Amino acid sequence: MTMTLPEPLVLSTTEHNITVLTLNRPAKRNALTAEMCRLLTQEIQAVTDTANELNGMPTTRIIVIRAQGPAFCAGADLGAASEHTIGGTISAGVYSDDFHEALFSMLRAIVSAPVPVIADIHGPVIGAGTQLALACDLRVAGDKAWFRVPVASLGFALDGWTIHRAQNLLGGALARNMLIANQRVTASQAAAVGFIIPVKNPTQAEEFAYEVSRLAPLAMQQLKTALNAQDATYQLSADAQALFDACWSSTDIKEAKQARAERRAPIFHGR
Repeated sequence: MTMTLPEPLVLSTTEHNITVLTLNRPAKRNALTAEMCRLLTQEIQAVTDTANELNGMPTTRIIVIRAQGPAFCAGADLGAASEHTIGGTISAGVYSDDFHEALFSMLRAIVSAPVPVIADIHGPVIGAGTQLALACDLRVAGDKAWFRVPVASLGFALDGWTIHRAQNLLGGALARNMLIANQRVTASQAAAVGFIIPVKNPTQAEEFAYEVSRLAPLAMQQLKTALNAQDATYQLSADAQALFDACWSSTDIKEAKQARAERRAPIFHGR
């Protein structure tokens, strides 16, 4: 009997100095797991390691992150099964420390990569997927793309880096609409504020990546480092951090998790 190996969760190819990383979980709309985040981090880190070995710039000039299927990324995998241990049950997915650590390691890898990272988007981008897109230096997107961070509908608190980055890249009003009011940011809205570069098809996205790859690598590295410097050092205020901690330990977040398991809308009480 022939054993069929599972498809890799992240595909990697390099051609013409462009490394393309593809989220490859289309059946789950490319929802992120801790394992997927770690795989992306490893692939991005490999580019950095190559640069260190060569004592200069890597042979890769551009990293492109794209996705298989109609959705770019449905966010964190909220339906990830729990892991059972001797000490009890540990929540997997967005509720676990393991996922948060893997997610933010991935975001840091994107931000600190020595080359520009481009998100090639042709469908919905939700939650942690939007965080991934925010971390990228540039975003090209088709007209079917839209962005949403539904933390308010799930009872989640959001880290300061994501809030600050969204405000910087989308603008204060649009960031508030998306984060507080749980509104979608459409492709046309995102293009209007410069958050995305609109493209009609994947071929145009490839052409854009190729054009950027021909620019001066040292200049792009310096610009990327300078542009990311403010976000990299951003910290929540003491009051905001206290609210963040209270939110993640609240009854409301337990209710949101229970409601999802029971396939019903959560009822929040603000405690």
